[in-house]
Amino acid sequence: MSDIDEITERMKRFPQIIQKMLSLQVKAAGILTVLVVLVFGKHAGISALIGSVSVIFGVLLASKIAHKTALSKEPAAIIINVLKAEAVKIFVVLVSLWSAFKFYTALVPFALIAGLVLSAIISGASITKLNED
Repeated sequence: MSDIDEITERMKRFPQIIQKMLSLQVKAAGILTVLVVLVFGKHAGISALIGSVSVIFGVLLASKIAHKTALSKEPAAIIINVLKAEAVKIFVVLVSLWSAFKFYTALVPFALIAGLVLSAIISGASITKLNED
């Protein structure tokens, strides 16, 4: 089994809306990274990718916690699970960004923030749009 096949199999564990959102985020991160590399250079591209990937990892981990909400019927439990998921996402993003600033000496902050913002916007927009479909 190739790496792509293994990743595809693992993605099937997530709800379909999360799969679609992650697919959009990965495609957008790839396009942004290529554009930034072409225009500003390798280190800016890596910085943009780090920003995007930090949000993608946060969404991956948070979606597992938020998915527990679908199993609950009690409103308080739903709110608590959603808040836990959001806290995990924020924590993952903060740790990723701290690590990037601490250990990547050639970091381009503007590119990192561009990648972060792009992934965050796509995350929110795609959940809203995909829920309508």
